[in-house]
Amino acid sequence: MPNPLVITQGDPAGIGPELVLKILANPPCPNLRVIGCGNHLSEIASQLELPFLDQYLIDLPLPGSIKIGEISAAAGEHSFACLEAAVEGAMDGTFSGVITNPIHKEAWYRAGKFYPGHTGYLVEKTSSPDHAMMLTSDEITCSLVTTHVSLASVPELLEEKRMLEVITLTHKAMSMIKGQPARLAMPGLNPHAGEGGLFGSEEIELIIPVLEKARSMGINIVGPLSPDTAFLPAIRQNIDAYICLYHDQGLIPLKTLAFDLGVNVTLGLPIVRTSVDHGTAFDIAGQGIASISSLVEATKLAQKLTAS
Repeated sequence: MPNPLVITQGDPAGIGPELVLKILANPPCPNLRVIGCGNHLSEIASQLELPFLDQYLIDLPLPGSIKIGEISAAAGEHSFACLEAAVEGAMDGTFSGVITNPIHKEAWYRAGKFYPGHTGYLVEKTSSPDHAMMLTSDEITCSLVTTHVSLASVPELLEEKRMLEVITLTHKAMSMIKGQPARLAMPGLNPHAGEGGLFGSEEIELIIPVLEKARSMGINIVGPLSPDTAFLPAIRQNIDAYICLYHDQGLIPLKTLAFDLGVNVTLGLPIVRTSVDHGTAFDIAGQGIASISSLVEATKLAQKLTAS
């Protein structure tokens, strides 16, 4: 049997503990492990009347008390420790891949873990300068050239090297997932993709030359498409993945079309890492109503990627 996939508990004050309890009760694939706090998971299981299969647990005790639905340094410290153990285990071959539950960025900062999210830590830990965030579902797949930055700073970050990096990583990943050469598309930055320079020059001066270079590398990519029509059903049916220039350009259509089914994949790492495509949901934590759909899909995709 291959080495197990490992799921992190995520922020213990959020819905992550509930999700791991639910997925272990009905696992979508064999040979799963969970890194989390045994006492905390046991308490959540008792409160929500969920089974707790502790034989699948790698126990990391909480460093202090927490309260469900509240941000704290203790929760940030613990979610970071769970991630660190999972990634180190994947890097040394103990685990075949990592599936992450949501963390809270402010909790990390309170704990002195100054990363903007999972990806920043993963890139640094695995020494992976070339990387990309890809969010995928049956309905739509989007990779992001820029992620958690202000909209005003996006144009200056659209460098040729970075854009080609995301295009090539996405093409490789989607070609593997689809089993055939991927078909990509890039929406423009400006309204109507600049309208021939009337609404901005980035398409003419940067984006079109980058797309031409990608095509010269044998990559099938169309664009720049007018962003307001790029995601219409008639266009999506011929596109395997979109290369989006900023966070909301990709995340708004993806979460509209596949909020409970999207999976976050970090491309360019030496390990397989997938994640749920939602946050800690403090507002519903501890109520037993969180959907496990995204975690199930993330686990299935991790299994597929580790088997490739």
